[in-house]
Amino acid sequence: MARVLTAVLAAVAVSSAFPRTEAVLTAPNALDLRITTNMTSVIPSTLYGYMWEDINHSGDGGLYAELLQNRAFQGVLPGTQNALNAWQPYNGARLSVTDKTSGVTSALPNSLQVQFPKTVFGPIGFENTGYWGIKVQAGWTYNGSFYAKSDTLTGCITASLRSTTGTTFATATIKGISSEWQKFTFQFEPKTSAPDTNNVFHVEVNGPEAAGQTIYFGMFSLCPPTYLGRENGMRIDLAEALASTRPSVWRFPGGNNLEGESWAERWKWNETIGPIENRPGRVGDWGYPNTDGLGLLEYLNWAEDIGAEPILGIWSGTSIGNYSDLPTWPIVPEADLQPYIDDAINEIEFITADANSSEWGALRAKYGRVQPYQLRYIEVGNEDQFQPESYAGYRWKAFTSAIGERFPDLQFIATTYPSTALDPPYMKIDYHQYADLTWFENAAFMFDNYPRNGTQYFVGEYAVTSTNASDYLGTLDTGRLAYPSLAGAAAEAAFMTGMERNSDVVFASAYAPSLQHIRSYSWTPDLITYDAGGIVRSTSYYVQQMFSVNRGTHVLVTTPPSTNDTAPLYWVASHNNETNLVFLKVANTGPDDLVAYLHFDFNVTSLFGTAVQISSPVLSPLTGQFNITNTLEEPENIIPASSSFSIPYPDRYNYTFPATSVTILAFEAAGIGS
Repeated sequence: MARVLTAVLAAVAVSSAFPRTEAVLTAPNALDLRITTNMTSVIPSTLYGYMWEDINHSGDGGLYAELLQNRAFQGVLPGTQNALNAWQPYNGARLSVTDKTSGVTSALPNSLQVQFPKTVFGPIGFENTGYWGIKVQAGWTYNGSFYAKSDTLTGCITASLRSTTGTTFATATIKGISSEWQKFTFQFEPKTSAPDTNNVFHVEVNGPEAAGQTIYFGMFSLCPPTYLGRENGMRIDLAEALASTRPSVWRFPGGNNLEGESWAERWKWNETIGPIENRPGRVGDWGYPNTDGLGLLEYLNWAEDIGAEPILGIWSGTSIGNYSDLPTWPIVPEADLQPYIDDAINEIEFITADANSSEWGALRAKYGRVQPYQLRYIEVGNEDQFQPESYAGYRWKAFTSAIGERFPDLQFIATTYPSTALDPPYMKIDYHQYADLTWFENAAFMFDNYPRNGTQYFVGEYAVTSTNASDYLGTLDTGRLAYPSLAGAAAEAAFMTGMERNSDVVFASAYAPSLQHIRSYSWTPDLITYDAGGIVRSTSYYVQQMFSVNRGTHVLVTTPPSTNDTAPLYWVASHNNETNLVFLKVANTGPDDLVAYLHFDFNVTSLFGTAVQISSPVLSPLTGQFNITNTLEEPENIIPASSSFSIPYPDRYNYTFPATSVTILAFEAAGIGS
């Protein structure tokens, strides 16, 4: 058992010139607070992570490395102009999407029909503009493929990466077109990098030779190098950014995007596995088709690659329908629910069953994964507080009873309000909150008095979204944030100190949404924003990283923990029994620098501690200075600064926390761990 640690924190306003390493004992107007280890709780390994769904082109066009948009004409209506999204003719070719010829597979009935005029001068063909551009990087190997067929055309096809002004960076020649679908593969190895992302995937044939003829194409793909080299894998810069926060949970596949606009349009796990040619894709819930190239196995591999525990959301019998009219959401009647329960059981067996004794485990092995995946948590539905009567009436019980009987070691997470009575009673429940800064600051203490009755929270979605409490889901001109701000990140950190301080009842959390393509999005703000060529890590990203990377194993309980008298300073202390490091995480949400005086009844065993901090670079308080954000144009307005500090006395110390900042102090100590 840990011995008692006592520290007194005294908060007073100071100027930025206040010496931050001056050792003192008291302050005349100090507010006394204590941190003690006589009542510790274990910090769960699942505390920090991300909620995931394909929103804002976070999957297709984002984390999923595929460069070609609308690559297989999934979820589009043949013969319409919208079906040609991201495709454009070159030198007079006539393009259309058709289902009048057999598709590449039964899952992909649509094809690109390319017709050439009877009179053509020069090369002719078409281009794909990617997800609003394509990054061309020297030294990368791009793996490409497409299917093609033609009854008459037998000449060569040239594929290339080129700029919109005609500069060619890499080419490949394809031969052997016939009247039957064939898959053609090629590689691009650019020798020079493009100066920007105004580049296209270009396909052309010899015009005079092709005049008057027709050729069909299907299932295009073009992938750059991927994270850890995984086939059909993740975009490296986005993957590395997420991985570097060391997330411990990955909640997927949604979210609203799990539910679908209708039962038929829900996320179907069995249509996201196997060769990409066999994945039909679907109309997603956020305004664009999903290719489902990023499917169940890719998600599970990704979670393993970053060391995150998967929290699997299963469809619970309701779809979002018309989101603006919640009572119209279609719900599966109780008598018709069994096939969907069976589907969830099959999915779990596919993930966890032995490959030698299970049909579904054998199918997983067929697709390249022999060893079962580890799975502990099943989230039944998403935001079922919007349909509480059917959820409490039969849907929760039907799913948990049947799945629990088949998989007794699984833990279930409910998705309705905590006040909803469920049978069987929930032990874990998902809680979502998007709100303004003040809400998050006040909510830093919301879990302090939560009853310790065995139930636990999963804060499955949260973020500061607005400066306006009455319109947190409104437009930018009414307070909605375009990017996470420093002030918002500090408020989130205040809330996170409360989650960590009460991690005996908050077993996991997941920031949301994770990613946003700046050229096509429907939700702000987001953790990471990007375009085809670059990314920007937000202030909220850095807070997530700071809290996740600097983890104790046990909470050092603060006293008093249940009042707001210490605002605008919010903190949590912890100790890591493996490294003997003490962490003090502090959010200062106020407009002034504050100094904290610390007194220890143990000895700090190192002469130096370390600090990592995000704060405003502006020293004097200016109107709006704390609403500063990182943007694609200015990605480093706010970045963490790391430093070391001397500890002249082993039993006391003080530190100045800048106005509107998040700071983590770490130092070695003896005699605290159990």
